[in-house]
Amino acid sequence: MRNNYLITKKSGIPLIGVHVFGIIDRGNNLLQVRPVSGCVLNCIFCSVDEGALSRKLNTYEVECDYLVQEINKVVEYKGVNDVEVHIDGVGEPLLYKDIVNLVKGIRKNKDVKVISMQTHGTLLSSGLIKDLADARLDRINLSIDSLNPETAKILCGNPSYDIEKIKKCAEEIVKSGIKLMITPVIVPGYNDSQIGDLINFAKKIGASLGIQKYERQKHGRRLKVKEETWYRFNKWLKELEKKYDVNLLLSEKDFNLYRCKSLPIRFEKGDLVRGNVVLPGWLSNEVIIKVNDRLVTVFNSDNKVGDAVKARIVKTKHNLYLANNIVKL
Repeated sequence: MRNNYLITKKSGIPLIGVHVFGIIDRGNNLLQVRPVSGCVLNCIFCSVDEGALSRKLNTYEVECDYLVQEINKVVEYKGVNDVEVHIDGVGEPLLYKDIVNLVKGIRKNKDVKVISMQTHGTLLSSGLIKDLADARLDRINLSIDSLNPETAKILCGNPSYDIEKIKKCAEEIVKSGIKLMITPVIVPGYNDSQIGDLINFAKKIGASLGIQKYERQKHGRRLKVKEETWYRFNKWLKELEKKYDVNLLLSEKDFNLYRCKSLPIRFEKGDLVRGNVVLPGWLSNEVIIKVNDRLVTVFNSDNKVGDAVKARIVKTKHNLYLANNIVKL
């Protein structure tokens, strides 16, 4: 049984610094927004090892009004008027009970031009699709990895996965006016030979495609398959483009993405930081500390919430802070 933590404005916990919840600014006009963690599936290729069988100890949820408030601050800081806010997560964003209100809140910001969302679709319904369309969600990136019922169940690690339901939801999304991008992860030996059916389905209903390559990740599930090189994978996509007359080799230009002002990096690699534990970490032997207006994930820690600790920064990319060598004060 996991512990669930609600991050509210009153808590004083910042929403910048960790990858498991909050806001991630990668230095362009797209903001990743992660309102919740956790997942209802157990995908065998999951890059973060989420789901019911996960070894993760905790889940996190951010109060809707607080999240919208902090998104608005970041959008204002970036100083551009065509921001895309992409609602994703280390798991399934539709577990967030306030997802419709989140979209509505973000939509009020005149400098946000696109609101998109990633989902596996298992929690979608006709009513929810209508509500998201009414809230003016622009695009759904729907993770359909195979149209073959048995392959789909194997890949998502859930024998109750219903691909026919997901296909109907896909059709309803398009009819609702929300743009649909189908985003399969290609796992060699599992679904690579079935991609033609998925391409034809996308073309039939009027969806675009964003085909992804399976890659092994440090904290993800590692399959015993040969990981394809990017050269061969892109060559394969080019062949599919010619065969099916469809655009598959996507770039930042396809999404109107460009570099722009990023939130300031507060620390440098090697810095010694001091702060108090505000949350237990996502993994065992981790804690999350608050250092001024940023969060830092600290490895190798058995500290408790409220403890004062110090740690040495080992990673700072994209304002995601990792630290090690924790010492009790």
